[in-house]
Amino acid sequence: MQNHVYLNIVDALPHPALILDYEYKIQNANSAAENLFEAGLAGLDFVRVLRQPGAIECLSKAVKTGELKTCDLVLHLQTPRTYKASAASLVGAGCDSILFTLIDISAEIDAEKSRSTFVANVSHELRSPLTSLMGIVETLQGPAREDVKARDNFLGLMHGETQRMSRLVGDLLSLSKLEAKEHLPPKGEVGIPRLIRQIIAVLSESKPDYKNRVVLTASDDLPPITGDRDELTEVFQNLIENALKYSEPKTQVEVQIFQAEDTIKITIKDKGEGIAPEHLPRLTERFYRVDKGRSRDAGGTGLGLAITKHILNRHRGRLSIESAVGVGSFVSVVLPA
Repeated sequence: MQNHVYLNIVDALPHPALILDYEYKIQNANSAAENLFEAGLAGLDFVRVLRQPGAIECLSKAVKTGELKTCDLVLHLQTPRTYKASAASLVGAGCDSILFTLIDISAEIDAEKSRSTFVANVSHELRSPLTSLMGIVETLQGPAREDVKARDNFLGLMHGETQRMSRLVGDLLSLSKLEAKEHLPPKGEVGIPRLIRQIIAVLSESKPDYKNRVVLTASDDLPPITGDRDELTEVFQNLIENALKYSEPKTQVEVQIFQAEDTIKITIKDKGEGIAPEHLPRLTERFYRVDKGRSRDAGGTGLGLAITKHILNRHRGRLSIESAVGVGSFVSVVLPA
């Protein structure tokens, strides 16, 4: 096999790939490698391009043993990314070279970290109510066995903790189902103004504190959108209830629905405490809470906005949240019309 054949193979590889001589000078680099390092690489010394002792060691072992060698490298380019690097000695037909490739494994590592964090979060969320239930049961079996008043009080506490676990399990199941079908577009038709009017009516009757607080501005001639009615109900019920729940009592929550070009835009504005800017990018993460104690006291599982994000992804929609401490929050949802 001739040298130019090696070069043609490298050019065809989808991952960043280099051919080096035994002095570690780059003979050829494919377009993926040049895009990664944002430079023309042919003729450069490898150590000028990739200053990583692990990469040099990988090359050295490949040359000495004649075997394929791999290592993990963290490259600090625009953002830190983790790559699986491999080096293989190419010997034959008077051409002694080294093939060096990089495969981005950052997504796999992030997914594993996400799974570990998810399991840890679920365990943490369940541990508190389970610990409470165990303590209550032990008390009922012991000191409070014959105390009717204490028993009734503890049974009320047990009911609250089991409801909390039931909500958590329900939200986890919803999230799992949404992730499984997120790539499948919905097929139904939904009139957004009518849907939100029904949500406001239900919320107004659910708690005295919510009655007559939502002010809706919407046109009745807006076109229906393609969507899943139940899923969109969950989105807007969650967002409007959050605005009611976390704003000052008796203050108004303003909801507007209007058409903007080929989209339907829904905005929700409250006069609550507001959210500090460092929290905003993480609001749709699973179990992320700005105020953990207040969220749990209000019955939240920390999964509402994560569910909202996945539903809107399925509907090819967008969610944005703006907020300022002491002023309130402004939530915007954009859906294709």
